This record gives sequence, structure tokens and C-alpha cells, in this order.
Amino acid sequence: MLFISLASGSSGNCTLIHTEKTNLLIDCGISSRRIAEALRALCISLEDIDAVLLTHEHSDHIKGLKRLMSVYGIPVYGSDGTLDALSSVTRDDYFRFSGADLMHGISADRDIQIGDVLISPFHIYHDAAAPLAYRAEAYSALPGDGGLKRRAVCVATDTGYFDDYIRDHMLYLDAALIEANHDRSMLAGGRYPLYLKRRIMSRNGHLCNNQTGKLISEIACDRLKNVLLGHLSRENNTPELALQTVETELSSVLGEDSPIIPRLYVAPHDGLSAAFDL
Repeated sequence: MLFISLASGSSGNCTLIHTEKTNLLIDCGISSRRIAEALRALCISLEDIDAVLLTHEHSDHIKGLKRLMSVYGIPVYGSDGTLDALSSVTRDDYFRFSGADLMHGISADRDIQIGDVLISPFHIYHDAAAPLAYRAEAYSALPGDGGLKRRAVCVATDTGYFDDYIRDHMLYLDAALIEANHDRSMLAGGRYPLYLKRRIMSRNGHLCNNQTGKLISEIACDRLKNVLLGHLSRENNTPELALQTVETELSSVLGEDSPIIPRLYVAPHDGLSAAFDL
């Protein structure tokens, strides 16, 4: 299983899950041209994509969706609330009529199988119609004649809050992309209007660096070797600050020398992240 972010941030989000038999995109918030270019670097084409899984209907998660559907015939999965909101958000009736046959409603806590990947959607807290995060599991071949081992990854962005329910869906992962959207001090002292600051900091907004560190500390285990910090704000965060804050939080909770502290990476806004071959 290959797990890699193609883009991550307020200007667009797209993550690839690749196995021997299946290629899935979690969100497609950048243009189809940019997605094609990113996939080409991985020796994958848009024709190889089996499905797009939408977390929610905000523009930075659906920008390339219509073209992926209309030109490439790629099926799309999302909550009924997300799919119903597409036409009104985009002001495009394509999603009500021509594209409807490619749209498949799914529900939190009801697993679906796409190719050789088991998808487990779960509810998250965000100001969207019915947002979801995704856990994905598939078998990967071990080196030599070591047989097969089940691998699990997760994409959880755009959530202002996490609780035991979310944490439980993120246990026993091999890799994850988790948002570290903002530094609270930068956001509070920044130029955003007060209503927007309140929205971002709310339970239906985005996780700050400290919250992300706490979440990772609660799901840390021997299996979880790598975590991508994603959806960083250009205005209210920096890669260096996100890494430092999350690392400090993990060391504080787990201990500086804990063997289960995962390696942390930042998913770039406009390019490929570190790739995890699981």
C-alpha cells in the first residue's frame, strides 16, 4: 500500500491510496490537470483511479471533481449530505442530473469495499453538511516470502474537535494524515476578522497544533510509524511551528524517549508529500 498526499491546505486537498489492485483519491480539491501531473510522477494515470471519496463539499476538497466524473467517469463516494450539497455549492446542476449515476451515498460506521481496500467512514466535526473522515485497510505483501500483512491508514482533516469516537476509529494505524491547521496565538493575533477566528477555533472548525499533538499521543502505538501533518494554514501556521508544537506535545504526554512517538512530516500545500510504502 502506498499512501501519499498530492496537495494539502486551504487551497486544495487530495490524497492517494494505492494498492496492487486499487487506486483511490480522498478528495480532489485541486484541478484535474494538477492531479494528473502528480499521479504521473508516481507512474499512475487518471484512468487508473477507481474512485474518489469526499470528506465534505467545501471547494478546497471538490475543485477537480466534475472533470474527474464527466471526462474520466470516475465514481464518487460521500455522505448523502455531502452529495446533496454539491449542486448548490458549485451552482452546477451536473451533480443533480448528468453526474448522478456516478454518485454513491455512504454512511458513517458502515464499511464499504472498493477493490481490495476496505473503507471505514466515520463522522467528524466541521461546518459542512455531513463530513466524514476515512480509514482504509488492505493487505500488503511482506518482503521475501513473508506472506501478507493488513495495513491501515487514515485521512482526518477539517475537524474542530476530537473525542473518544474519533480516536477509536484511528487506533492501530500504520500511517495517517491529520490536520494541524493553525497555531492559536498566530490565529488570535492575525488579520482574520473575529467571526472567522471564532469559526476556525470552534468545535466545527479546525484542529490547532496542540490539539493535533494530543490526538496523535492518544493513537500512538508500535504500528504508527509515520504521520503527515496536513491542511496547514498559510496565514496562521508554519511547517516549522507545526512540527515543533506537535513534537513538544508528544514528548510531554509520552515522554521524550518514548519508542512509540511517530516520525512527523508536513504535507505541502502544492506538491507531493513524503510517500509511505506500507
